[in-house]
Amino acid sequence: MLGSIKRAGLWIAAFSAMIFAAWMSGKKSQRQDDAVKEVKTYATTRKEIDRAEESISDDPAVLREWLRERGKQ
Repeated sequence: MLGSIKRAGLWIAAFSAMIFAAWMSGKKSQRQDDAVKEVKTYATTRKEIDRAEESISDDPAVLREWLRERGKQ
């Protein structure tokens, strides 16, 4: 009887270890997916900023107008 209890305890411990390992692996995968998504979002935002800066001239009057319009948004 004592041997079967030990065996059941080992099975429960092994099963628990497998569940925990799968959970940790899923967490790591999610963190990696989140990091990739964040980098892609940053790249898109950076491209939009660069395009916006290219369309702005160096003329102070145009810059004032751009800032005025930007403030209204």
